[in-house]
Formats: sequence, C-alpha cells, structure tokens
Amino acid sequence: MKRCDLDTGASRIQNGLKSLGLAWDESAEVWSDDYSAAFQREQLEPIVPVVKDALDAIARMRTLLHEAQRELGD
Repeated sequence: MKRCDLDTGASRIQNGLKSLGLAWDESAEVWSDDYSAAFQREQLEPIVPVVKDALDAIARMRTLLHEAQRELGD
C-alpha cells in the first residue's frame, strides 16, 4: 500500500500562514489606519484558529493513517 503524505501539505499550509503574518507585519509599517485595523480584525484574525484547527486535524489523520498502515502490514 502506498503511504500517504500529509506532512508536505501541512508544511505548505503552515508556511503559508507564516508568510501571511510576515507580509501583514510588513504592510502594517505603511498601512495603519481604521481600514487596516478592520481588515486585520475581520479578515486575518479569523483565519488563524481555522488554520490551526486544520493542522491539528491533519496531525490526527496522520496518526490514524500510520496506525492503519501498520495494522495492514505495510
């Protein structure tokens, strides 16, 4: 049975969230007004817990898949 690779996708998601944070920090140096605060509050902040929940779910799925692969003898 072919092994599933969830690590690559999870790493890309994690790196994307980090890149988003860095880009936002950089833009905050030149864009700091009521609109930027609203954008951060309404668009960016809600993303973080969703992404973290997704990464936790991927980690749980990775564990389950590895257990299933061991039980199947692969």
